[in-house]
Amino acid sequence: MHKYKIITGSALLAVVSVLLQIYKIAFPYAGFIDIDTVGVPWLISTFLFGLGGGLITSVVSAIGIAVFAPSGPIGAVMKFTATAVMVIIVGVVAKTIGFNRKGIVVAFAACLVARPVLMVIFNYYIGIPLFFGMPTEVAMVEYPVELFLVPNAILATIDFWVAYLLVFKTKLKARIE
Repeated sequence: MHKYKIITGSALLAVVSVLLQIYKIAFPYAGFIDIDTVGVPWLISTFLFGLGGGLITSVVSAIGIAVFAPSGPIGAVMKFTATAVMVIIVGVVAKTIGFNRKGIVVAFAACLVARPVLMVIFNYYIGIPLFFGMPTEVAMVEYPVELFLVPNAILATIDFWVAYLLVFKTKLKARIE
């Protein structure tokens, strides 16, 4: 695939992601975590254009979210941390195994484990202390681990399968190639 098609497609998907964040199409979970579809364009880009395209979409989206979205830089850092790990997993699996049945199962299983675990660690040791000034020990008492595991597992599932269905079940990948 031509590099200009990858760059253009990735940038357009980044715009879609930023618009989803700006217009807050989301369901609140536990008061401060939103179940949204902002990460779907990131994974669509990865399914279509590979790891490079997914990373372009992720970085451009994070910058756009930091600048234009109500959640600002904090929302951008949280979204980037949570979803970029999925982009990397899907991109690496695509390159090594491909998007056959086994590749999709491996990619989804890895995303379903990696995102929630990463976000528990990130929230307790970086996010909450940095953004709210609360020590890790206090955060662990105040916020149960399920508060971060459950919504991130839900988001991993939504982001992965919505992107997968849009790319492969609509034949979008075949049309773009």
